[in-house]
Amino acid sequence: MSSQDNWNNPDMYYQQSQPGPGAGNGYGGSNANYGAASYNSNAAYSNAAYGANPQYAAGMPVPGYGYQPPPPTNTLAIIALVASIFGVVTSIFVGGIAGIVMGHIARKQIKQRGERGDGMATAALWVGYIGTALWILFWIVYVGIFVLIFGATMIGAGSVN
Repeated sequence: MSSQDNWNNPDMYYQQSQPGPGAGNGYGGSNANYGAASYNSNAAYSNAAYGANPQYAAGMPVPGYGYQPPPPTNTLAIIALVASIFGVVTSIFVGGIAGIVMGHIARKQIKQRGERGDGMATAALWVGYIGTALWILFWIVYVGIFVLIFGATMIGAGSVN
C-alpha cells in the first residue's frame, strides 16, 4: 500500500483487519500482510447505501442554493472616470468637465438602479473637480506671466507715457 493511498482514503485505519488475540505483536511472522486484504480504494466513496440525488443526477442545482450574481457596474461611471483622467492628463480640461457631469448622472443612476460603481463615480467627481481647477489655475498663471512680460517690455521700450 503506497502513501498516496493513505491520503485518498480517510477511513483506511478502520478498514484494516485487526489481529486476533495471541497473534503476535504485529512485527513479523503471521502478521506480515497486516490490513492488505481488506483495503478497497473505492469503498469510502461509494453511495450505494444512500442512492443518487435526482437533482444532482440531472445536473440541476438545488433551488435556493448557489451564488447570486453581483449587480452590473454602471457604464457611465466608468466613462466619467476615464473622461476625468483624460482631462487631467491632457490640457483639454473639457474632459474633466464632462467627467464631472457624467459622474453626477452616474451617481444618480446608481442610487436608482442599485448598480455598482459608486466609488468610480465619486472618484470621477474628485478627479474632475481637482483636475479642472488645477488646469484653470495653470492657464490663469500662464497667461498672467505673459501679460506681465509683455507689460514689462512695453514699459522698458518707453512707449507708455
